[in-house]
Amino acid sequence: MREVKNEKPLVKLENISKEFPGVKALENISFEIYPGECLALAGENGAGKSTLSKIILGIYTPTKGQIIIEGETVTDSYTIKDAQKIGLNAVHQELQLVPELTGYENIFLGEFESKAGFIRRRNMRKKAKEIFEFLEMSINLNAPVKRLRMAEQQIIQLAKALVVESKLIILDELTAVLQEKDIENIYRIINILKEQKISVIYISHRLDEIFEVCDTYTVLVDGNMTGNGYVKDINKDQLIEKMIGRELTQVFPEKSNIQSEDVILKVNELNSSAFEDIDFTLKKGEIVGIAGLVGAGKTEILNAIFGNYPIKSGTIEVKGKQVSINSPLDAIKYGIGLVPDERKALGLTMNFDIKQNMTLASLRKFSNGLMQKKKEYNVSLENAKRLNLKFSNLNQYVRNLSGGNQQKVVIAKWLIADSEILMFDEPTRGIDIGAKSEIYKLITELAYSGKSIIIVSPELEELIGLCHKVHILFEGKINKSIQGDAITQENIINSLLGESS
Repeated sequence: MREVKNEKPLVKLENISKEFPGVKALENISFEIYPGECLALAGENGAGKSTLSKIILGIYTPTKGQIIIEGETVTDSYTIKDAQKIGLNAVHQELQLVPELTGYENIFLGEFESKAGFIRRRNMRKKAKEIFEFLEMSINLNAPVKRLRMAEQQIIQLAKALVVESKLIILDELTAVLQEKDIENIYRIINILKEQKISVIYISHRLDEIFEVCDTYTVLVDGNMTGNGYVKDINKDQLIEKMIGRELTQVFPEKSNIQSEDVILKVNELNSSAFEDIDFTLKKGEIVGIAGLVGAGKTEILNAIFGNYPIKSGTIEVKGKQVSINSPLDAIKYGIGLVPDERKALGLTMNFDIKQNMTLASLRKFSNGLMQKKKEYNVSLENAKRLNLKFSNLNQYVRNLSGGNQQKVVIAKWLIADSEILMFDEPTRGIDIGAKSEIYKLITELAYSGKSIIIVSPELEELIGLCHKVHILFEGKINKSIQGDAITQENIINSLLGESS
């Protein structure tokens, strides 16, 4: 536990339990967070992190236990308005902004200053300027937020929490959809908050971030606390063991052997506005990685192969034959599937059920004028079992699945479509460590079965742990290609920065 003298905790939880009808979500959770401290709330999906956050924020009332804020025990009538009045707020991964409103309007939404019925815009702009100077950020707040980058929209959400003078901010998977440079900026901002004695509860599936920015940690497993203490007193392997209840001795399975010398995909001197002279081959059963800094053209290459990004010149060959891919429908016809980085927006239809999502790319298989419901059900069930999908029934909406299980549904979609070439853009984004290991195992098994795979990932350990070959981009060009034992962190980082030796 944190050793603090002559200082009382901002928030203290004592034996907090929460039960819903038929479900015990939390049991006897106790921890403290002090002013200016960043506490990591770690655990797999379903561990109870969100429930605990909602209790702190006054959204849920605990079944038993006490919440003590600034030395005062709160009553059963404690609500979200009480929490906000005290200064307890949250910034979520899911944007809670009005896209058509400007940055200014979103920051002050619900907090507009007025005099004689007129909004005091000058005061608002002055206050916003002070906040952004405090954050050392510059964003066009006059533009509708829908025109801003995701990272900028997240900063506006953070500014909303600061404009009401927060004492504690819960950052819930804030970095899951951000690029590396933007994540570094979040670290910088958290350190600024800590210097001003603003406390942070940090929730993230990216364990490296915990060691980068957090002071203390609390781990939840199935609603129970399995550990807490100083981050400096624990390492990554120990944290993983506390999170999944077992030692994760081998995160990555043994690399598969390339099944054949047959070239399944050949990209020849591909050019677009985002990349130049891209040349590489992909063999049957091979896993090829693509690395690069933000803006290097990684995602654009995958989308160009999938017919979703315009090509200026160059050719694509599938199984030795030059093909014309002008749309995703063309790509699907040639056996190419894309698991996108934004699975909720681009890979799934969130208001469809599991079965409908799985068969979306291959509806012709299940139709002879009328939809063959039984065939669709049986094929979907077979693939759900094959991928070890955790679900209640195939009519369950995919929006109610965990991130790891949503990713499996996207993969199943392409397996049902008989895709021989599978492209993964950040395959484990927003997925907890236990589910990551399952995805890695699945990718390796797909390669063993003869599928050919391309992986784009900002996480070097994924490329090192899974790939037979890695192409490293620098400013839109392949700077270096490495394979076998040469796939090391040092080699990749050097090439990412433009060194070609």
